[in-house]
Amino acid sequence: MHDTAIEMAKRLLVDSIWKSANLEGLGTTFPKTEAILANAPTETKSEEVLFVINMKRAWQFLLDNLDSPNNIMLLREYNKVVGELLFRNNGEIRTFPVQIGGTSWEPELPNSAVIIADLQEIDSIDDIELKALKFFCFVARTQMFIDGNKRVAQLIANKILIENDIGIFQIPIEKLEQFKILLIGFYETADDTAIIDFMKESCIKKVWKA
Repeated sequence: MHDTAIEMAKRLLVDSIWKSANLEGLGTTFPKTEAILANAPTETKSEEVLFVINMKRAWQFLLDNLDSPNNIMLLREYNKVVGELLFRNNGEIRTFPVQIGGTSWEPELPNSAVIIADLQEIDSIDDIELKALKFFCFVARTQMFIDGNKRVAQLIANKILIENDIGIFQIPIEKLEQFKILLIGFYETADDTAIIDFMKESCIKKVWKA
């Protein structure tokens, strides 16, 4: 019996969305995420509902477009979907400064030509798992969008793992604090060694192959 990464992604969709919501500090529970996706009544905030519904649509878009090139247009499309009704300028490259919670480090203004070149370079990496994690790091730290950058980073990492039938990318709830500390360290130093080691160990859920 051979599980495929696409089947795994569909089966663990609620789990992935729940984990993404917790990474963003929404604190949505798994049953609540499930209820929102099933359109069942549940006590929740409109922001949580929008987050969950948008992530479901983003995942659907991801799975429907696995043959799309890993470029700036695809990332903009992901951001457009995750940001629907949640933040302005969704899908647009950021043109003004942003601040990151938990650090005084500020990302520089994104330059589309530099981003395009950097994405091409990352896409040429042969080691698929490393490529997926490098994409995650690049998108998270470049902060090319006004909001939703970590969501887009998770989506592109997942796309690369799924299209190569490796598995899916998720940040485990019980390791969220450790991940956030590593992420801040990476933001401040631009050294991705520690966070990539952590993600390789803890964030890639591989398909079972008989």
